[in-house]
Amino acid sequence: MEHIKQHIEERLWEFIKRSYNSEDYKTAILDSIQFIGDIIREKSGLDNDGNQLIGGALGGTNPKIRLNKLKTESEKNIQKGIESILRGIYSAYRNPRSHSKINDSEQDAFEIIIFINHLIKLIDKSKGKFTTELFLKRVFDNDFVQTNQYANLLIKDIPKNKIFEIAIEIFRQKENGKVAIIILIWEALKDLLSEEENIEILKLVSEELRFTDSLKTVIRCIALFESQWTKIDEDSRLRAENKLIQLIPVAEKDFQGTTNEAGIYASWFTSIIKVSLLRNLVADKIYNSLVSRDKEKQRFVIDFFGNHIDGLEDVLFLDSFKDILKKELDDGNRIIYDWVSNYYGKKKDSDFKKELENFVEQISEDDLPF
Repeated sequence: MEHIKQHIEERLWEFIKRSYNSEDYKTAILDSIQFIGDIIREKSGLDNDGNQLIGGALGGTNPKIRLNKLKTESEKNIQKGIESILRGIYSAYRNPRSHSKINDSEQDAFEIIIFINHLIKLIDKSKGKFTTELFLKRVFDNDFVQTNQYANLLIKDIPKNKIFEIAIEIFRQKENGKVAIIILIWEALKDLLSEEENIEILKLVSEELRFTDSLKTVIRCIALFESQWTKIDEDSRLRAENKLIQLIPVAEKDFQGTTNEAGIYASWFTSIIKVSLLRNLVADKIYNSLVSRDKEKQRFVIDFFGNHIDGLEDVLFLDSFKDILKKELDDGNRIIYDWVSNYYGKKKDSDFKKELENFVEQISEDDLPF
């Protein structure tokens, strides 16, 4: 008789060939049923088996796997008929061979596996209720509703056996779409990952940060893994942090409130500053911008890093943030005065009380409107 390999899908043949070539035809039949079950589980997102799997995947008024549009009576009958046939596959073919001694001939295996191959083709043509592609399309939809509620509703639709796959794809496509939306989806998704899956994701993050030259990649990784930053490999964290810190000396914010590109990237460092391995280095860069007398550089570090100055005071070597702030107040620096007044001025025991009371703004020639 002709060899079965010529009549079935190549992937099905790869799954059964060991048992079939060994003339273990009973096992080849069981393997083919396992294979179609795996396809149904994958497409439906269910992790059941047997009749429970078939009923959950193809049964009911809103099945997870639709063989057609289910509009006409004929279409509904086809859906119900194939559901019944698949139930029969388990009851008539799988279960007896799993629980009793049956000696199948090559002819038996040929006929049953050919029939299962036919059913596989029908399942392949069907539409599953959930696909990774469709989910990602909704994530990157221009009409995405930017709320936790909407993100949680989207995540709720992900089958359990698809959660890790979706997490990997979100990480891989993290540079697409708005960062606020990616964060919403990730925050809703990450708690559904197992400990082992989370470790695998962090390995991917570490590997990407270890070699990337893209600043966008760095800040998207920070956006998604801010709360897990210390779990990323140390060499990767050092490299990523350093890339952002080196931008601080050229980061600026003008009097109209526009931050330059270097400043936009460098500002993301504030998200991880408390757990940074390079706090002494960032403190030096901030200090240098403050003493630069360049108002746009001063405005940048005050606006983005001002709230962290007290926490960085202890890592400065010989210098002091408070000393330079007092000096700038004595020199009539309005930028520093406005910030210190707001941040420290409300405290009765403020270290800057004297300087604030005696402040007289000094306007340089560069600030004159002519």
